[in-house]
Amino acid sequence: MIVPLARRPDWRRPPVVTLALILINVLIYFGAQLDDTQGEHEAFDYYFSTDLPEIELPAYRRYLDDPDNPTQYPTLRLYLDEQGSDFDRALAQTMIHDGPFMQRLSAGKIITPDSPHYARWQSLRQAFEARLNASTTYRFAQVNIRPSLLTAFTSLFLHGSVDHLLGNMIFLFLFGYVVEAVLGPWLTLAGYLLSGLFANGLYLLMEPASGQLALGASGAIFGLSGMYVVLFGLRKIRFFYTLLFYFGHFRAPAIILLPVWLLYQLYEYLFAPGNVNNLAHMGGLLGGTLFVLALRRWAAPTIDLDYLEEEDRQRRFEARYAEGMAALSRMDADRARRIFRELAAAQPDNVNLMIQRYNVAKLQPEDDEIHEAARRLLTLPPADPATVKLQHDTFVDYVRRVQPRVRLSPEEMMNLALRFAARGYLDEAEKIIVHLSRRLSDFRRIPEGLVALVTHFRRANQQQKAEHYLQLLRQKYPDSPEARLGQAAMEGGTKAG
Repeated sequence: MIVPLARRPDWRRPPVVTLALILINVLIYFGAQLDDTQGEHEAFDYYFSTDLPEIELPAYRRYLDDPDNPTQYPTLRLYLDEQGSDFDRALAQTMIHDGPFMQRLSAGKIITPDSPHYARWQSLRQAFEARLNASTTYRFAQVNIRPSLLTAFTSLFLHGSVDHLLGNMIFLFLFGYVVEAVLGPWLTLAGYLLSGLFANGLYLLMEPASGQLALGASGAIFGLSGMYVVLFGLRKIRFFYTLLFYFGHFRAPAIILLPVWLLYQLYEYLFAPGNVNNLAHMGGLLGGTLFVLALRRWAAPTIDLDYLEEEDRQRRFEARYAEGMAALSRMDADRARRIFRELAAAQPDNVNLMIQRYNVAKLQPEDDEIHEAARRLLTLPPADPATVKLQHDTFVDYVRRVQPRVRLSPEEMMNLALRFAARGYLDEAEKIIVHLSRRLSDFRRIPEGLVALVTHFRRANQQQKAEHYLQLLRQKYPDSPEARLGQAAMEGGTKAG
């Protein structure tokens, strides 16, 4: 098994269609299909309570033994022989899914109109089929000998067991959220449904005489997988693989999976037939592939290329970032500066790049670049304690290196002081506010800074300093709201700062 390792979903843009499809499939199975097994059992109880077994089963046994009939299954006969006391029930359950026989039976070629049992047989057969079709599964699954556009659609939302449902929903999510991120919800839904119809269409075209119940989302999901690999094309993505007891991952162009999946399904269909509808899988793959090729030809702007190229851009970024760090470790400031400038142009909000640009700039503190590099860090929004600590450490280092040439505005300085005070860096907060009050006594935010010192020194149990700044606040700004706030803070009634 080979599966692409997609990036994590972006829950800021949730894959609403993918999640809705999963929810619909789950609700249909547990809400409408869960009792179908019991319904089927009751329908066959009715079957064996009538004359139908005596009328139909001998004819079906003769049909199976006829070397000219199209249902030549030695393994089927072996299976039936192993049923023992349940032979007749197993034979009847096999018969209703034997397409060529059921076509002849329905056409009156098995129980013919001139048979004395014909009228009674018709009545009993209709009653039995009505009981079968009372179940969601029998009514809405695709059966090729009774084709309809309705069942080609409804069968995509039915499943045969909890395991069948669970496996399909896992892969629906793995492929669906990536395709939806690239194409958007409506195109994803259209591609999903068209792929499912294409899958059922190919199955009908290749096996028109099949009487098996065809159901499950796997054809549409294979369509999503085809859309996935064609969208990524030659871009290299990670794949997870398992082989017996071995597993691992590798990187390769996404498109290589398309022929691998198609050939594997073809091999299974030709040489290892079973209950898996390999034709529908191949049809879904082809349908999804054609859908994306059509979009590329006639609706290319609908494809989100940024999402497709995100992983490649990140890998290039990481490689270039490593080059910059290597240059910085060699003290090659010019090369490191060029690299980090280049990366910052593409990712201007990347904090790690801001840090490295400052690290480069401080190698030559006499240049102007250190001021801009420091300002980018010191004016970051205070999102969390780690950011404030980074700003505190940067500020201390910056002032030490460039003093007295600090190039921060009074507003920027006060913002830092209030931030530092709130996070407990009271020494630096005090230095900034005292500096501003001495150099710019008419600065409108001085009272705000003083009341912050009162509040946070009191909370830090430094009563003497809190009283000192409250006294200063009263002397210089006696009628200000901050003076009243400072007094309240000293009395323990107000939180300020």
